[in-house]
Amino acid sequence: MSLYDLMKSYAQSRGQHPASELPAGELGKSLALFHNCLIESGMEYSGETAHRIVTDSPENLRPIHLSRFVVGFLPFNSVSTKTETNEILFDLYSFLHWLEKKDIQHGLAEMDFQKTVQALTGAQDRCLQLSHFLDDETGRVLEEPPRIIETVNGIFSVIKIDGDYIYLQGGQQEDTIRVRLPAEAMNLVRLNDNLDLVLGDTSERWVVLEAGQVFPESQAG
Repeated sequence: MSLYDLMKSYAQSRGQHPASELPAGELGKSLALFHNCLIESGMEYSGETAHRIVTDSPENLRPIHLSRFVVGFLPFNSVSTKTETNEILFDLYSFLHWLEKKDIQHGLAEMDFQKTVQALTGAQDRCLQLSHFLDDETGRVLEEPPRIIETVNGIFSVIKIDGDYIYLQGGQQEDTIRVRLPAEAMNLVRLNDNLDLVLGDTSERWVVLEAGQVFPESQAG
């Protein structure tokens, strides 16, 4: 069964209240948020816009999905209090435990959920600050917009830090991209951080045009 089908079966068995304001709201708020994060993360899905459903197997869940959900996704999706975050993560833990009780394999089974979530929660403030500094950098760049000859967008992983520069590897690009950042951002960035960016090539250098979520590889390092 697909992840969506399993989530729906779980939600029905628990009598979860639907979250009509969310795509896939029939899963209940917590699982709908996780489901929508998985779509953003590139898992296979079918359908259009608000009716997309994840068709991927639970075996394809990875720690990076949990990292993005906890650190990158929740703070940007109207989840503002620690209590609300804890409730959502407990619901997700309960769903994973339900899978295990039914002997359904999933990709997070070998992970210590509680310790991983604690580590990720500890990285949340740093990543949010870094996201804000990257957003400030886009404003600075666009004050006097340079001539852009090419743009690329997606999730980029920080593979090297050297002085004022970070070296990024995107999932769709073979070549490494070097970007210079201000000191405030450099103090916060870490190896293997994942940055949701739109980058522009001016022929002389790469610049940040848009910035979104920031999250570590799987745990706070």
